[in-house]
Amino acid sequence: MNNSKNNFPSFNSLLTLMICFLLQFHSASATNRDSLKTAYYKNEIINGLVSDEDQIRAGLLYDVTRDQIVWDKKGDQVFPIASLTKMMVGLLAIEDIEAGKISMTDTITITESYRKKIRRRKWATYTVAYNYSFEDVLKMAMVASHNQSTIWIAKHCSASVEEFVTRMNDKAAELGLSSTKYYNTSGLPGYGPTPDNCSTPKDLLQLGMEITKHPLLMKITSIPYATVNNGKFKTTYRNHNGLVINYNEEVDGIKTGYTKAAGFCLVSTCSRGGHKLMGVVLGCSSAIVRNGLVASMVNNYFDAIKLGRLGEGPIDGFESKLFLDSVDRRLATITPAIDTTTRVAPDLKYAFTYKTIYEKVKTTHTVKRGENLSKIADRYNVALADLKKWNRIKKNSLQSGQKLALYKTVKKKIQIKIVIDPDEEKEDLACDGKDLDCAKEETGIAKNIIELKDEPLVERKTTIAKTTTVLASTTVRRNKPVFIYHTVQPGDTLWRISQRYQLNIDDIKKANNISGNTLKKGVKIKIPVKG
Repeated sequence: MNNSKNNFPSFNSLLTLMICFLLQFHSASATNRDSLKTAYYKNEIINGLVSDEDQIRAGLLYDVTRDQIVWDKKGDQVFPIASLTKMMVGLLAIEDIEAGKISMTDTITITESYRKKIRRRKWATYTVAYNYSFEDVLKMAMVASHNQSTIWIAKHCSASVEEFVTRMNDKAAELGLSSTKYYNTSGLPGYGPTPDNCSTPKDLLQLGMEITKHPLLMKITSIPYATVNNGKFKTTYRNHNGLVINYNEEVDGIKTGYTKAAGFCLVSTCSRGGHKLMGVVLGCSSAIVRNGLVASMVNNYFDAIKLGRLGEGPIDGFESKLFLDSVDRRLATITPAIDTTTRVAPDLKYAFTYKTIYEKVKTTHTVKRGENLSKIADRYNVALADLKKWNRIKKNSLQSGQKLALYKTVKKKIQIKIVIDPDEEKEDLACDGKDLDCAKEETGIAKNIIELKDEPLVERKTTIAKTTTVLASTTVRRNKPVFIYHTVQPGDTLWRISQRYQLNIDDIKKANNISGNTLKKGVKIKIPVKG
């Protein structure tokens, strides 16, 4: 009998085995959550966060603090992502820096040769070298969405652009971004048979969460205005994410994107009272609509969880924690109030949001017979000491008919205009000039000599060294005013043409004696070349 009893494990042994099993299961679960977290996101969809969902092709709002997706539209569907591609470029670059492979202080030299026609059969050739720090190039990519800077980053971090794109896709697979595919580093539309870079809102959320683990990169994406030095001159770029400029203390990036196929896109993070959110929006019709809807969505949610709105000043978040604890216990519900914006035009109605401020308003009280300071203080709900201080009263005696000044703090809603970058619409256009050169170089078919049809007197030759690549074309200085000619295409407007050639509309109208704002298709107009 004693031998048979010994065949059974003791209670302590069983307890030890059970604890080991639970630890292994917890470790495996944690590993799965880290690698495939998109499959484990909790969903708690809240109605009323976005008033005009039809203006957004796809997107989501993720409560990072509570690990909840609180708004979701087509979160698992694949769409083109334009310059949101640069999120992966920045992630790989910052990982190489942290691994010691490269440094922020590394120099990237860009050389460019120009050939200028000075007489009928005589040309002058000269070369210009520009020296950027790797940090400045990273700022150009992440803040200004500069397309060619992604090629410079790729060549500095890898042997070739193609190898770097392979690294981008390998990293996507490592993070579990099963629906994400990269074909170039900039997010430009695919050249020839090459498709556009694509992803889903949930994949972009996972990528954005990975980026938040790198404070150095987050610091760059939250810069409102980035100044870059190339050794010849300094250039200041405005962050395409206007919410960073509106709410610099609370919004910290991450990236915008735009092409005709992708629409206006944004992945952005913000925090208020220690509570963090991340939003993903794809396919909006304009930067105004996109920025306005994201600001409205975030403000509606923060307001509903008792944190107020962006820009309303610091808050400790204690009331919000108590409220959210009640929500978790099912004793309360999150009910957002729709943000009522100014309705003036299809796009401009999204150009404004509002915040609540507190102002001191002065009122006057006339003392009546029988009143004393204590009764008056109680009536107006103010401190007796404040009432005496406001009126410079040292004693407690009052006279009938005496006028007392009182100050009351009142809430007031003020309208905030959403900042947008008017140049953002051009950030990912692969139509001509430098962006087309960028698209060609990424696919490995760049030409050494590029003839610029819009500048027939200039021929550009590019020299590519180890960390050297194409720089945007430079306008050659001329002593006399020179014009180039532009043939009006379908869809061309004076505004589009002025943005393309970086000119004022009035200059173009003056050069062509145009009085109105209409242009005829096929007509050639003169474009003044700036010196």
